[in-house]
Amino acid sequence: MFSSTCSQSERILIDRARAFANEAVAPVVERHESERRVPVDLMRAGAAEFAGLLVPQQEGGTAAGIPAVASVLAALARADLAFTFSLVVHLNLTSAIARRGSAIQKQKYLGDMLSGRLIGAFCLTEPDAGTDAAALSTTARQDQAANWTLNGEKAWITNGAVADLFCVYAGTDTVPGSKGIASFLVDRDQAGINVQKPYALMGGNVMGTTGLTIDACHVNSEQLFVPPGEGFKAAMQGIDLARILLSAMCCAVLADGLGIASAYARNRRAFGQRTIDFQGLQFSLAEVASDLRAAQLLTGEAITLLDAGDNARLAASHAKKMATRAAFDGLAQCMQAMGANGFKRDHALPRHLANAKMAHYLDGTTEVQNLIIGREIAREPGMG
Repeated sequence: MFSSTCSQSERILIDRARAFANEAVAPVVERHESERRVPVDLMRAGAAEFAGLLVPQQEGGTAAGIPAVASVLAALARADLAFTFSLVVHLNLTSAIARRGSAIQKQKYLGDMLSGRLIGAFCLTEPDAGTDAAALSTTARQDQAANWTLNGEKAWITNGAVADLFCVYAGTDTVPGSKGIASFLVDRDQAGINVQKPYALMGGNVMGTTGLTIDACHVNSEQLFVPPGEGFKAAMQGIDLARILLSAMCCAVLADGLGIASAYARNRRAFGQRTIDFQGLQFSLAEVASDLRAAQLLTGEAITLLDAGDNARLAASHAKKMATRAAFDGLAQCMQAMGANGFKRDHALPRHLANAKMAHYLDGTTEVQNLIIGREIAREPGMG
């Protein structure tokens, strides 16, 4: 979808993603979702295939360009956005360890992350600190031996139900506020780590989203991942990429939904003709197609800027806002085009719709995107 500038090796990677989506994910994901069960074996297989997307080649990864990464994830999201987002969380932590981990951390974790033997998760959000990621109440206190004790509670942890490794963000007493935030690599089986029961969600249950209680968890100095003063910046560094990749994934699920609805309408007959031949239905699906094209173009613009190393913050917000809105509204229209059959779960549309709504909250809500765009307009009218 966004692969016009990809190399031959990257195109092969995209083809592998399409095959994995069609052969491994699509046949089983609806069953896992309806049973609210995390497909951990599928996650490990997906990690073994794609966890190295953002990892440098010298560290064992594929170091794909942004257009290729977006195209790979779009191909996977056509089967299921929630599963793909779980994979994104894992590959982001894998990439972070490869790029900034110590030699000890790389030796301990990187190979198993790339192979899928370990599944990773980030622990940033808290019950009372969602969008305001700097307002953390989780604490890390250092002793004289340079070891740390973590206490607090985390929320909305993607992969939490099955993760083997948690990247935990906490406030330290070195510097007050966001400047004192650090992060730590904590194993699931460490004393003081208590994983809560997975949330029962409208959709995206395959992500195994949980809370986490941290009670006097003692970690050594080698588990310090991002030191105080750099933790918050590190957490925010990848946000433009995350929003752009999620936009690409939303475009993919809407394209899949439009394909399902239009195929149904070409074969469904009513009042002596195909339902696709009714002008009202054509107009409805035409609106969906236009919104999809707009979302694809905005996402493509953001990908181009980021891949070139330019500032993509505003473009990422425009893309994420448009793609999530187009996906949710458009999938509802696609379901309507199928009449009551659109409400059945024997096809992907209801699952896509729930995932599209979930996408409004991931990597910054729509309101956060409006805040970024609005600030740009206030700073320089006409530039939003």
